[in-house]
Amino acid sequence: MSAAVSTENNSSITNGASEINIEFQNNEKLINEEYKIWKKTSPLLYDLLYSYSCEAPALSVNWLNEFSIEKNDNNENFIEAKFLMGTHSKEDQNYIKLISVLVPPTLSNKYKSDFEATQIPKNLLRSRQLNIIREWNHPGEVNKLRINQFNNLVATHTNNGDILLFDINDENCKTHKSTLKFHTKQGFGLEWNSNESKKNLLLSSSEDCKIALWDINYNEKLLSENKPINIISSHENIVNDLSWNKSIDSVFASVSDDSSYQIHDLRLASGPIIHITDAHHDPDSENNLSFPINAVEFNESVTTLFATGGSDNSIQIWDLRNPSIPLRRLLGHNDPVIGLKFHENYLLSSSIDNRVLIWDLNRLEEGEPDKRKSDYIDPCLSFMHGGHTGKIYEADWHPNLENLIVSCAEDGLLEVWRPAHLGDEYIEEEEEAEKDE
Repeated sequence: MSAAVSTENNSSITNGASEINIEFQNNEKLINEEYKIWKKTSPLLYDLLYSYSCEAPALSVNWLNEFSIEKNDNNENFIEAKFLMGTHSKEDQNYIKLISVLVPPTLSNKYKSDFEATQIPKNLLRSRQLNIIREWNHPGEVNKLRINQFNNLVATHTNNGDILLFDINDENCKTHKSTLKFHTKQGFGLEWNSNESKKNLLLSSSEDCKIALWDINYNEKLLSENKPINIISSHENIVNDLSWNKSIDSVFASVSDDSSYQIHDLRLASGPIIHITDAHHDPDSENNLSFPINAVEFNESVTTLFATGGSDNSIQIWDLRNPSIPLRRLLGHNDPVIGLKFHENYLLSSSIDNRVLIWDLNRLEEGEPDKRKSDYIDPCLSFMHGGHTGKIYEADWHPNLENLIVSCAEDGLLEVWRPAHLGDEYIEEEEEAEKDE
């Protein structure tokens, strides 16, 4: 190679690196500017907002069902809720942490009528609202954690494929009770069956393209090792996420990098009962590319309804009664959607674009926005949480407290928040209807 050619190649590499560096710096400036704007407007957007910087980022968060009503020194009521988080550190010791958060009593519909005053307790504003109650050592990063709400048994997905089981009721134990060995690569798909009669059933999936079904018989003592009772190998690529049907306890959905979603029924041994390929693609695109599907979630109350989130930046709403065509595409994220969570008629979505969005499914019939317009906004989009400056790892609704959400992200921030005015339009409509009557 001549010196001239070598110099030209080196110059090209240097220019390319310089352009990448400039693009990165501009992107960082944009993120910081957007965060500053959000911070200025946040007092108007939230009824509640706690933000904490963690020593190590959390990859996974999961609320516990129960909460308690407490009184402070001034005899004012407040609520103590709890959630679990798993840390993501490549150098230091990793943990599962049980964290309590103090929130105003007005978040509980069940107890709201019992309170004489609805003001936020004064001491609550001056105190530290998040406190670490307990922590358990975890070998390696906590890719995903899920709590069994019936017995407080916690399952975690590790970065080597093992599934670990923790008993958070055992106050003397500081590490896991049992190891489930099957997966040969790390994964993120993990979910307990939500039906009490099937509470022992746990699903897991990983980058080895397999789904494992476990039967965890818990009676104070866990076996040191368990074997899966069923192995499903119907996907051709990484299986990213799983979701049990909330009403039919033998049915679950799975999604994969192979661009398909599948519906499985454990009562049948003939493979998936529904297998839709190319489920995420842009119908307006000329090349009609298919994208990996990263998240799936069944609706809690509508048996046939579920949602998928893909690397095409969209969310698809599906109905099992017509499984080949989505009911609706939700458009609002600028990067791949990696997490979904239903709560009543709302859907929470998290993305690599640093945003958590809340969608109102009551507005599905209003139709998709026109993407040809630069200022298009999906009519289903109800709220955007912009409190993070890194990609969202996970967000979770509290199952019992009204519109209370926890989110964690790559920026190391852990945030507990409640959007202001979410659902107020329906309250106003009901009040107007009552006046008319």
